[in-house]
Amino acid sequence: MRLAVIGAGIVGLTTGAGFAELGHQVDCYDVDAGKIKQLMRGRVPYYEPDLEALVARNVEAGRLRFGCNPERLPLEADVIFMAVGTPSAADGQLRLSYLWEAADRIGEWPDGNARIVVIKSTVPVGTAERLESRLRSRLPAHCPVHVASVPEFMREGHAVRDFFEPSRIVIGAANPEAASRLEQLHGALSGPVVHMDRRSAELAKLASNAALAVKLSFANEIAALAEQTGADYPAIARAMGLDPRIGPHFLGAGLGFGGSCLPKDARGLVRLADEAGAPQTLVSAAIRANALLPLRMVRKLEAALSDLPRRKVALLGLAFKPGTDDLREAPSLRLAAELLRRHPGITLTAYDPAAGRMAKRLLPGAVRLCDSAEEALHGTDAAIIATDWPEFRQIPANVFKKRMKRAIILDGRNLLDAAALNAQGVVCIGTGRLPGAASESCGVETDRSSLLS
Repeated sequence: MRLAVIGAGIVGLTTGAGFAELGHQVDCYDVDAGKIKQLMRGRVPYYEPDLEALVARNVEAGRLRFGCNPERLPLEADVIFMAVGTPSAADGQLRLSYLWEAADRIGEWPDGNARIVVIKSTVPVGTAERLESRLRSRLPAHCPVHVASVPEFMREGHAVRDFFEPSRIVIGAANPEAASRLEQLHGALSGPVVHMDRRSAELAKLASNAALAVKLSFANEIAALAEQTGADYPAIARAMGLDPRIGPHFLGAGLGFGGSCLPKDARGLVRLADEAGAPQTLVSAAIRANALLPLRMVRKLEAALSDLPRRKVALLGLAFKPGTDDLREAPSLRLAAELLRRHPGITLTAYDPAAGRMAKRLLPGAVRLCDSAEEALHGTDAAIIATDWPEFRQIPANVFKKRMKRAIILDGRNLLDAAALNAQGVVCIGTGRLPGAASESCGVETDRSSLLS
């Protein structure tokens, strides 16, 4: 098929490059001319493992093209994917201005064949119906169009794998022929296809991410209880995870969830539910609980180290999870802001293997960004593991002791072997853990698997 993708973020670009890899002809558009220029040169302007190679391979093969103006794309495309951003307002409402702007740039097609417009973005319930009505009222009668909802369930850091090996493919369509064509398009992918109406598909995406947010907040609250009662949360999580009704995923305790998806989608569901008269009290509580976690880490640091305004502290990891450079709603940003607010004069250094460029724009100016973990640790009184990048696990005890003024580590992701470090003279304090507990992850998957929006 001839496909078009509007939006060259992680979702749009992975979708376009993925379908090109499957043999389709794909045109990918974005209003950001700078981003398109980089893609035309074979460079992906953000960090996503394996995506740049996938893009380069299909550009070279002539199956993937890029442009800034989508006005001509319906002349050739059979299916048009809408993968634009839908950021949330302060009140949680998902903003659809980018979606409407992109839809209004779709031009006419002369052949009389129906086009399928697919919404990949996370949107409020009823958006597909509104978009179809908007297109049909603007386009002439000889340009029939069907709008479907096929929400994405990709994880940042795993987007390419999740495209080719999806856990499920949700197709929400009102037109049977459109539903059949979309199932055919996705036929080469391994995941099961679930057909439903468009409103159900839209709500399924919001509900999925809200459920993950609730599970993560529950895990963090139990971890806090474990600390106060002398229990060991990783052992508890392993016992819980072995129950098939619960499962091991999203039980990792730490600094909480962030990124472009879970916080936004949880707030969006709460706003939608309030307007519909079906308040989501559990999701609202999960959002509030998540917001408190950086403050909890600050209090741990206050308990471990006196006179913080005169201390130097390193933040190891800034991205909201490993495998990405995404700092949107990253717990590290809230943590840094809270430390600076409560302890003016504190010296903060930070390092992240991938998010350095983004961090320069988003971190408070008082935070000094470093080029390595060793540089960030130099002369510090304490360090906080804010993102569980694997390279931090490889730092030996002697490096902590040599580089730091005081070798105190607050492991906000339970990444390190606390028992081994403590035995070698490094004070390592985990999350929801007994002092000196081993670093075994206990088979629990942390919140690094958060989905995209």
